Amino acid sequence: MAPIDLGSWNEIIAFWNDWGLSLLTFLSVVVIALLARRIWLWARTKNPTDSASIKPPILDPELEDDGAFGALTPALAAQIPESAKETRDFQLLLKQAGFYHPAARNTIYAFRFLLLITPLIIAGVCAVLADPQWTWHILGVGLFSGVVLSIIPRLYVYFRRKTRYEEIRSGLADTVDMLSMCLTGGLNLLDSLEHVAGQMGAYPALAEELRLVKRQAEVSSLKLALEDLTRRVDLPEMRQLAAVLARGTQLGSQLASSLHDHADHLRVSLRQAALARANKAPVKLVLPILFCLAPAALIILTAPAILELRNFFVADTQTSPAAQGVTFGTNTVIEAMKQLDQKVNVAVPVVSGQAPLPE
Repeated sequence: MAPIDLGSWNEIIAFWNDWGLSLLTFLSVVVIALLARRIWLWARTKNPTDSASIKPPILDPELEDDGAFGALTPALAAQIPESAKETRDFQLLLKQAGFYHPAARNTIYAFRFLLLITPLIIAGVCAVLADPQWTWHILGVGLFSGVVLSIIPRLYVYFRRKTRYEEIRSGLADTVDMLSMCLTGGLNLLDSLEHVAGQMGAYPALAEELRLVKRQAEVSSLKLALEDLTRRVDLPEMRQLAAVLARGTQLGSQLASSLHDHADHLRVSLRQAALARANKAPVKLVLPILFCLAPAALIILTAPAILELRNFFVADTQTSPAAQGVTFGTNTVIEAMKQLDQKVNVAVPVVSGQAPLPE
């Protein structure tokens, strides 16, 4: 076996000490950016925002798409264990966020596993190549980074559900008004849902839910479709709308007037919610004002007084000893003159008729 060139190995170690951390940081940023881009492309492909391309999320039994990573997606997702209850809760969360694709859960969990394991691998390589004194620091940073990054996909689902709920809440009053007009014009409820869904281009999430309700009502019944709607869109306004539609179809009453009144109620609720947010704004601004503006104002107001106090209590080092003697008395003047090698002759006044004192 050929001997190892220690000079080349030392050069490699020196190069790693100088540029290794920068290279690993660059590689980590590139990997995270690629994963984020993959998530964004997958979400955009599976959940189009164009109203013309929105299709009812009906599961196709012949669908062979395994997820963002193909056949590796189920294997990567299986590396994160969870209970059956957690699986059901996350499936419901995905539906509430608008991810109806059957491979949505596996894709999210695959991204979670990759974001967890990638910083750990990078930290392990860095710990092997770095000095032993930095081993535990590097491993701790890698573990912390992996835990934080693995939470990002789940947070993305949470925030997507929140955004989707806000969109549905914003367009619900107009949707109910359009349903009321369609029913007044002679259409039945299912045809009204289809027509309104086609007109709700500004609210694609709400249009998607209306189409899904229509398809489920055609397959089973309107009652089951409305119950599933309230589970997917867990909003008080949606539960109220489902109750109005179910009661109207069950009792055979006029839905048009009920929906019109319900639309007015929704607009009043939106107005009250807006007023509540406006009233909360001053309270929410207290802490930013206290911690951002108050320190600056305090510095501006108190800085001149603090500087004056400092100049008053701190002695001026540039003042001459003679000047200090004039300030603090004759004894200090004499001491200052002695330090300057000056002959000190203190004259004593002579009283008339008295002999001068000997020196």
